[in-house]
Amino acid sequence: MSFNFDGKVAIVTGAGGGLGFAYAKYLAEHGCNVIVNDLGGGTFGVDGKPTSKVANDAAAKINALGKGKAIADAHSVSDYATAEKMVATAIKNWGRIDIIINNAGIASTSVFPHVDKDEVEMHLGVHVMGAINTMRAAWPHMVKQKYGRIINTASDSVLGFSPQVTYPSMKSALIGLTRNVGLLGKEHNINVNVLMPAAFTRLSALLPDSEFRDRLEKDFQPDRLAPVVSYLCHEKCDITREIFSVGGGKFARVMMVETPAIEVDMTMDSVEPAIKQMMGEDITKAFRVESTFDDLKNLGFSEEEYQLFYDLTATQETLDDIEAIKIDTVDNVWDITVKSPVGDQFSRLVLKTSGGAIKGHVLNDEHGAQQVLDGVVTSGDTMTWKCKLSKPVPMTLTYSAQVDKNQNLQGSVVGTIMGKSVMDCAVLGKSVQGDKADSAKAESAKAAETDGQKKGFFAKIFG
Repeated sequence: MSFNFDGKVAIVTGAGGGLGFAYAKYLAEHGCNVIVNDLGGGTFGVDGKPTSKVANDAAAKINALGKGKAIADAHSVSDYATAEKMVATAIKNWGRIDIIINNAGIASTSVFPHVDKDEVEMHLGVHVMGAINTMRAAWPHMVKQKYGRIINTASDSVLGFSPQVTYPSMKSALIGLTRNVGLLGKEHNINVNVLMPAAFTRLSALLPDSEFRDRLEKDFQPDRLAPVVSYLCHEKCDITREIFSVGGGKFARVMMVETPAIEVDMTMDSVEPAIKQMMGEDITKAFRVESTFDDLKNLGFSEEEYQLFYDLTATQETLDDIEAIKIDTVDNVWDITVKSPVGDQFSRLVLKTSGGAIKGHVLNDEHGAQQVLDGVVTSGDTMTWKCKLSKPVPMTLTYSAQVDKNQNLQGSVVGTIMGKSVMDCAVLGKSVQGDKADSAKAESAKAAETDGQKKGFFAKIFG
């Protein structure tokens, strides 16, 4: 057997029957251990009482094959806590989690414009949050083991098919989710892809009798998708952030393309001929769009202009533990980098102990001198302090950092607005010496002369 999954561990959601069972069974036949997840509820999410029997029966069938092992799981994917339990089961039994196939789904009943909030939220919970929850729970383990394969299940209905708009709307979200999380996974060997399945399942079985339904039932059985899905989950496959349409023993790559941009002036008169040209253009002039940056380039941005945002994975890098030293007193300057969600943010940090407290400033060209508030040393080796920003929005930044024997600084900064956490980023610092350090200390001392004075509207409210 040229392809096997010996030693690998997968979670397949919605695996009690249909596509999910076909994937789980195929993986197990090739040596993979599988968590067979299925809530056991109804097709529409509101019909039928959840039962563990569905997952138990599916797992029993897989175990009867005598190859990869299967464990039943009847948790809801809509709840992050239960997604964590699924992953914990995999770790407890097999010590790792390699594959996530987000297949769980429900059918839609409401036709636009008769769509209510309850239906949208139910579909959001299963299709979108269900995928996010399992990915979140498995991600730290995949990063640690430098390996992961994730499949998110969309639908070709996102291309335009059904007046039941809730279902394709949620499925569309999975494309954006996959293409962005896939960027973050690249450096960790975590591949994330999207599947648009065409198969006869309990959802398509709801279709009225017709030649289309008969063809679907005859030639598009769920097991015919399993080889493609399994290949995308295999360690030999290095494909990520792609979309595949699969069914009936065939598969195709689905791509996003864009035509060359046409310049217009401030009149609609200039738009009309341009859009006619664009809609009638030879499609061979279109080019594949791999990321947001391809679109920005087409609109006239240079690579230098968007370089700040190019390597988004840098904002999510996992830091090794620092060999922290004991901190008795502080009188230091660091160049610090905050790995923020919108790119690296650079500042100069000045800290000095005074009367048992840590005082100083974070010096930044954009935000000026941010006063260090509530600065203390905790646990003998950790400095904590706060700073308050007034732009672009009023925000409190809470820092926590340690230093090593070379005075390298490492820690985290949490940003809160009105008490709600909106960012949690790594912060790194390199020690600054000589004239640069003296200049920073002088700037901090000058700023201290006006610390505490109210400055403007936001300071009156949030100071």
